[in-house]
Amino acid sequence: MGKAERNRRQSAREKIAEQQAAARRAEVRRQMLLVGGSIVVVLAIVVAFVVIKISGSPAKAGPTAGGKTAAAVQHDLATVPAATLAAVGKGATYPDAVQTIKTVSTPLTSGGKPEIVYVGAEYCPYCAAERWAIVTALSRFGTFSGLGLIHSSATDTDANTPTLTFLKASYQSKYVVFSTTEAETVLEKPLQKISAADAGLMAKYDIPPYVPTTADNGAYPFVDFGNKYVIDGASYDPTVLAGKSWTQIATALRDPSSPIATGADGAANLITAAICKLTGNQPASACTPTVKALEGSI
Repeated sequence: MGKAERNRRQSAREKIAEQQAAARRAEVRRQMLLVGGSIVVVLAIVVAFVVIKISGSPAKAGPTAGGKTAAAVQHDLATVPAATLAAVGKGATYPDAVQTIKTVSTPLTSGGKPEIVYVGAEYCPYCAAERWAIVTALSRFGTFSGLGLIHSSATDTDANTPTLTFLKASYQSKYVVFSTTEAETVLEKPLQKISAADAGLMAKYDIPPYVPTTADNGAYPFVDFGNKYVIDGASYDPTVLAGKSWTQIATALRDPSSPIATGADGAANLITAAICKLTGNQPASACTPTVKALEGSI
């Protein structure tokens, strides 16, 4: 083989090698583009699912659900017209809804103010009904913040009663202190521990004669008003709230002819009367002539 032929073949081999290297580089670039494109597609799909999930999922009933609705409901309860409350009076409340403690007891106070202790549970339908009245009444003496919206248990009596929760709420008042415990979740799981002091109050005032029988000992809700007055159970029929939304209930509280108002507003007036007896009928805006007239029935 001549030198010219060897040079020609060497040149051909080098050219082929260069072509093969170029082909390999091109294949690598193609694979990288395919991988990169796949990642982009996957990310796009994930983002799409997230958007659909957020925009399409219904709001859950709970302390974090419906923030704007919760604020609107809280405002409505704080501004139930005095004329409406006066027109309802005692309303359709149960007999002895608020009871006088029958034994000599040490006044329950905190920071020099009468203390009101609430113990309930989020699953409890009777607590669900009573919270509407409690918030309406206490809003006449101070200000709530952070109230959440929930339903009572889906498997208990009066299932799925719309209500509020005190779990993350706070209350400020120059007249009284309001202490709360939500002892169990909607699913009846432990939530907030009942303090030894509150358990002691329940052992004294959440038993007969304040509840019908010993089988009802420790009933929810339990509300102690300064060791002077007590609520054991709902003050009115929870069925009036069935099938209503939180907004519908809050709106109905402003209509003195509605069954919701005669129940919840009537209970709120009795609660207000108990508190006014603790505060010496202060403030006058809460302790109205209607409320003072009810004080004698407690």
